[in-house]
Amino acid sequence: MPKAKSPLFNRTYLKVIAWVVAIVIVLLTAGQNRSANFISIKKLADSPLYYVSQDKATYLQLRVLLRTGAAINGEQQLLQQLLLQQIQQHLAVLSTQPLFSQPGVTLAAEASADRITLFITLPENRGKEHSTIAEMTTTLLQQLSNYQPGNDLEKRWQRLEAEQYLNLKDPENRLLERFTSQISNPVSVHPLQRFADFYRSSTQPASLTLTLQGPHVQSLAESLAEPLSPLFSATAAPPLSASVALAPAVQRLQPQNNQTYILWGIALPGRQQESFATELLAVRTLQQLLQQQGLATSRLIWKSLDKQGYLAMILQGSQINAGTDLTQLLDSLQAQLSDELIDNTRTALQNSFDTQMEQTDNQLGLLDTIAFYQLPTDYLNSFNARLKQADNSQVRQKISNFLSSSGHYQIILPAF
Repeated sequence: MPKAKSPLFNRTYLKVIAWVVAIVIVLLTAGQNRSANFISIKKLADSPLYYVSQDKATYLQLRVLLRTGAAINGEQQLLQQLLLQQIQQHLAVLSTQPLFSQPGVTLAAEASADRITLFITLPENRGKEHSTIAEMTTTLLQQLSNYQPGNDLEKRWQRLEAEQYLNLKDPENRLLERFTSQISNPVSVHPLQRFADFYRSSTQPASLTLTLQGPHVQSLAESLAEPLSPLFSATAAPPLSASVALAPAVQRLQPQNNQTYILWGIALPGRQQESFATELLAVRTLQQLLQQQGLATSRLIWKSLDKQGYLAMILQGSQINAGTDLTQLLDSLQAQLSDELIDNTRTALQNSFDTQMEQTDNQLGLLDTIAFYQLPTDYLNSFNARLKQADNSQVRQKISNFLSSSGHYQIILPAF
């Protein structure tokens, strides 16, 4: 008689497999539901200095954020670029001084839509040299206070203008330039005549913001308070005269090519508003609506900057012509809006945020944003909660305000 074969898996073996599978499921579920380990952002009391301690960082970096105002129209952008050039000249001078020419010390500057950021970067082993870093900071700020335009200011302005002229040959850039000049109308005085005041307003210490990141920076931040306090507490100069928006009206530009473009846009209050999360969710939902409607090629441009912003929609395609009535299109967008779309958009935003925040560098990248716009220091931790609190009815109302605002601008670039 043949011998009976033993079972392939005995009971003990099956129990072990069951336990292993259960543990794997728990670990995977925990991984999917994990929350990011957010950096701890601190603000020095009575000072515009924000800092984050990163014990494993290989460098220490101090950033100085200069407020230039929202550079959204062509003239504002040129002024900001000219200011950046002036600052880079100052940094070039400083980099030759013994204080800044030491090994591992670098100076840099870059511009974004509403600020210029200056960087002082040092090796992490210099972090305990508090007096030296304080001297670097005060020396930099003192250097910035020296307005020295040089004899080539007008030539540099003309070169920047020529570069911008080439950029405006693009139809969409041309539409955006006309629109942003409507919502932030340039003043009548030539920009070069205003540049000195613009320079001093942007570089005055009383309106600066500082951020600090690196290993064990709390003690360094506290040590900077005393030498910088007189600068920060100085009375700020009166703000420059704000540009005035022109009354909304339909405008028609001269034809440029064989394609018709239409821009529809509105001015917005800017990043510091309390309802930013609602605006963010409304804009992203509107983007989804535009992708679904399929009537034209569309592009949505949203800017939320220092005390000013805008939303612009540019349409083109075979069904868009100079006589297209946008009212019907905008009404159809609102008709397609649903709670399901808003909920899905909110979830997508939250998932995207969670994925990005898994990288500490991405969190550190938001330090300047939080400091510059004076957002709560727990902004990263509360971002998803703020999106959740943006009620669907509020989002619907925000989108309705976008699409039916009486203050909207419409600019037509017709085909030949």
